[in-house]
Amino acid sequence: MPHYDKAPITEAIIDIKTEQPAALRFEDLEPIKQHLTGYTQGETRGIGQAMLQFAPSVQASAALKPWALVFRNESNNQVLQVRLDGFTFSRLKPYEDFERLKSEARRLWDIYREFVRPKTITRVAVRYINQFDFPGDSVEPEEYLNTYPHIPDKLPAGLRNFGPFLMNLRMPQPDLKGLMTINQGNTPIMIEGLIPIVLDFDLSVENPIVATEEELWAFFEKLRERKNLYFEASITDKTRELIR
Repeated sequence: MPHYDKAPITEAIIDIKTEQPAALRFEDLEPIKQHLTGYTQGETRGIGQAMLQFAPSVQASAALKPWALVFRNESNNQVLQVRLDGFTFSRLKPYEDFERLKSEARRLWDIYREFVRPKTITRVAVRYINQFDFPGDSVEPEEYLNTYPHIPDKLPAGLRNFGPFLMNLRMPQPDLKGLMTINQGNTPIMIEGLIPIVLDFDLSVENPIVATEEELWAFFEKLRERKNLYFEASITDKTRELIR
């Protein structure tokens, strides 16, 4: 994939979902923070837990069960989430490159794995969220993108303009035994004269066949290459000129 000095990536994510030992408790995640050099704990996140009581009267209640710890680096551009069902590492703007993303994710994964001792990996994913800021008060999508909602050409020009939109495409990847989900939409205009369009690639594989750590991280390379294929196919040369 060509190198883009103005890469539109706002968040790049490596995610690993796991099956954990039955005895694992939320409290068992706490010691991890002592080994995360350069990261501080930002928050505890919970998962909803509904309860229904029938006697002596019917009562319903909901509570949050602690589920994950979230850590951020000092620059607030790298985020680690350790959960009872897995691990997520995110790099925010400014994105550097996949090698550094993978290297830091792997370092943190090794720490997580040492404490949690997961039984098996049940899902892996890479996700890249891109935001393009196209110049002008309005844009013709086909000038910049090859993937976009198509409005029938037979409609009068004045009736073809559309406002806020969200497009979701789910595309099987038979050779990887995975699924590519492409999300596209526009966000509110924050700077006059720039039209923001989000193009989000989320590639996941359930129950990946990876027997070793080397195979796991080599598989992430394959996912990254497939994401790059879709990215390059989805943009036009005019967009490439904007982000070079």
